[in-house]
Amino acid sequence: MFQTTSSTLIVGLLIAGVALLLYGVRLMTDAVQRATDARVQIALAQLARYPLAAFGLGTLATGLMQSSSAMSSLLVGLVSANLIPLAAAITMLLGANVGSTLVVQLLALHITNYALELVGLGALVALMTRSTRFRRFGQACFAFGLLMLGLAALSLGSQPIAASPLTASVLQTLVGAPLVLLLIGAVLAMLLSSSAASIGLILTLAATGALPVVAALALMLGANVGTTLTALLSSLQEGTLAGRRLALVHTGTKLVGALILLALLGPLATLLAHLWSNAGTQVAMTHLGLNLALAVVFVPLATPLARLMEHLLPESASTQGTHASPRYLDPKALALPAVALGLATREVLRMAEVVTDMVEHSLDAFEDGAGDLQASMETLDDQLDELNAAVKGYLTQLDEERMTEAQARQEVALLYIITDLQAIGEAVATRLMSLARRKQRGDLLFSEEGREDLLTYHQVLVSALQQMLAALATHDRDLVNEFLAQKKVRSQMKRELHVRHMRRLRTGNALSLASSAIHLDLLDALSEMLSHITSMAYALRESMEKPETWNTADTLSAEAAAVGEAVAVDQLAQASLAGAGE
Repeated sequence: MFQTTSSTLIVGLLIAGVALLLYGVRLMTDAVQRATDARVQIALAQLARYPLAAFGLGTLATGLMQSSSAMSSLLVGLVSANLIPLAAAITMLLGANVGSTLVVQLLALHITNYALELVGLGALVALMTRSTRFRRFGQACFAFGLLMLGLAALSLGSQPIAASPLTASVLQTLVGAPLVLLLIGAVLAMLLSSSAASIGLILTLAATGALPVVAALALMLGANVGTTLTALLSSLQEGTLAGRRLALVHTGTKLVGALILLALLGPLATLLAHLWSNAGTQVAMTHLGLNLALAVVFVPLATPLARLMEHLLPESASTQGTHASPRYLDPKALALPAVALGLATREVLRMAEVVTDMVEHSLDAFEDGAGDLQASMETLDDQLDELNAAVKGYLTQLDEERMTEAQARQEVALLYIITDLQAIGEAVATRLMSLARRKQRGDLLFSEEGREDLLTYHQVLVSALQQMLAALATHDRDLVNEFLAQKKVRSQMKRELHVRHMRRLRTGNALSLASSAIHLDLLDALSEMLSHITSMAYALRESMEKPETWNTADTLSAEAAAVGEAVAVDQLAQASLAGAGE
């Protein structure tokens, strides 16, 4: 390294330092996210019931990504998708705050003295692993080296500034106005959009003597709050309800801690001077201590905080009980495939609510006075079409370059599932409602035995749909396999119901003879919907397979088999009818 008094070189070092710092943080975040997003998402959902484990995972994940804002976005997506409760997300977010301090601790150990060596080592690892499955690790190593090089450049550039009498005069004035310094720190963090970058810059300036300890502490407190303000402002303008609640907790807890320490700044600086001689170490340890203290205080209060947020920001009446438009598809989440897929899954489950509502009440249309229900089915089908188009459009906007193979398979599965859900809704709104109108026009009645058979098969359909949607919500492979294991049982049941109908026809049951065509068409329609549910199961199972077992052709053949099965049963039924007629 070298020393310089050239103003041009000083400015160049400062600009280059900031640029390298921001690019290094962004590159590291991107590398770690692309390698671990799906794993982190699953782990967070599974550990939500265990506060200490959730806190630890939040700390570890953010320590690797070095972006508390990325972790916050991931948690917002999981809460919006109802995969974890708000209280668990608050606990994880407090862990993320601690994780974001880890790189600052490395800076306090003067690791920037080896910045060039770290960049060279990181570049070497990146080159050696670029064609292997460890390429993300190599990218993260190179990004860490760039981050250290940026801080080293800032350290060099700030040394002449620290020695300037003008700097000393300005900072001495600002030391008497800690609230102004806190605001400056918050603005700095918002501009840099990175807690590691902003706190690292402040620590470096303090270590070189460019900042008095009191001023550095005030700036650090402001930066600690400022890293949350961008997300808060964004969520208030156009974010989801879960995002607003989580962002408010994030900013509120940090603001409380910052204001308390700001009031104790003088005594705190005196205490730190007795503990550590280096100003940079004092700032780093205060940063760590503050976030640990916030975790100790607020982790036990996570559930009351969640209830408070739900009370302050309740779900609006206009979004309750309606499926008219998408609710969870946040365009900003498209940059994070794991979050976007979680939100899309939640929207697919809303589609499923519409379909379940339609299926559960579909046979009511065959009762007298069901004209209003038929009109309602058309409205629900229109809402289903709107949701289908929205989810499909949202999923197709995902960047394939940023998705892992597991995420790509999840995207394909969701596209298959929404197609099958729309087909089921269409079958209810058109085919079943048409049969209901035919029955009413002909003033026909089902026999008591026939009506019971239809109700029984309908209940099998409803149960199958509910089981498959539970598997989608929980990503439970055992539930999917259990459903598929019963496929032959369901097919056999339809054949038995056809045979029972044939027997009633042979005995001359007048009601069965009059309503036979509608009865058989209705059975076929219910069977068709079951086939679509089976197709959903195959798509969901394939999305859970390991990458090397993924085979699109197998998926398509399985779905074709499910639909073909229904066709074969229909042909068998027609043959039976022909025999009965003879």
